[in-house]
Amino acid sequence: MSIVPVACRHATSLPPVPLPQKVAMTAPILPRVVIRPATGDDLALTASLQCAFLPHGLFPRLGEKFVRRWHATYLNAPHGTALMAELVAPDGNRQPVGFLVGATDQVRHVDDVLGRHRVRLGTAGAGALALRPRLAAHFLRTRARAYLRRLLKRPQQRVPAGAVPPSAPASGAPTRTAVITAVAVIPEARGSGAGKELVTHFLTQARAKGAVRAELAVIAGTGSADGFYARLGWSVVEEHLSRDGSLTRTYRYELDTGTGE
Repeated sequence: MSIVPVACRHATSLPPVPLPQKVAMTAPILPRVVIRPATGDDLALTASLQCAFLPHGLFPRLGEKFVRRWHATYLNAPHGTALMAELVAPDGNRQPVGFLVGATDQVRHVDDVLGRHRVRLGTAGAGALALRPRLAAHFLRTRARAYLRRLLKRPQQRVPAGAVPPSAPASGAPTRTAVITAVAVIPEARGSGAGKELVTHFLTQARAKGAVRAELAVIAGTGSADGFYARLGWSVVEEHLSRDGSLTRTYRYELDTGTGE
C-alpha cells in the first residue's frame, strides 16, 4: 500500500474569515383592517357572505337576490347601518373580507323599513317563495300569520332623528336597543381582527345614536361565535327555540357600562 503525501499549511497561515454581520430583524408588515360604510356596490358580496356563512332563518333561504334587497334597506337608513371590513396590504391593495348590518334602534328601523320598503320586499319575498315550494309550505306553517300582521300594520309616523315620538313619555325618549342583524368574515381573514373591528364600530355608532344596549342572536353550536362575543364582553341573557326549531342564544352588551349584563 502506498501513502500519498498531503501538503498541509500551519493554521496561522490561513486567510482570516470575515465574521457574519448582525442583521436587524424586523417584524413582517401585516395588512391592517379598515372599516368603511357599505355601498350599493357591496350588496352582491354581502348577500353572498350571508347565504354562505349565515344561512339560518328565512331570509337567507330566499336566495341572494332577496338578501341583496334586504341588505339595501340598511344603506343610508336613519336607524340602520351597514359596514364593510377591508384588509389593506402594505402596497395599498384593499380586499373586502367581511360585513355587518344592524340597527342602532331596532324598533324604529323596522318601522322605517315597513314604511319605505314593504312593497318591494314583500313582492321579492313572494317571488322567491314561489320558486321554492317546500320553503313556502314551511313559511305558511311557521311565519305567515306574524308576517302578514306586520305587513298590514300601519307604520308609526316617521320622526326626525333626535326628536321624541308622540308616544314617548314626557320625561324623554324611550329606551333604545341596537341590534346586530348579521356579521360575517371570510375564513381566510378570521383572526385578523376584522370581526372585532366591525362590532366595535357598530357599538360606537349605536352609542352615539343614544342606544343604551345592543343585542344579537346566535344559533347555538355555530363554530366559535359564542366564544367570540364572550371575549368582547357580551353576555347571554336568553335562550329560546327559533321558528325553525334551532336553539338560539341572545347576547347583550350594555353600552353605558361597556360590558354584558
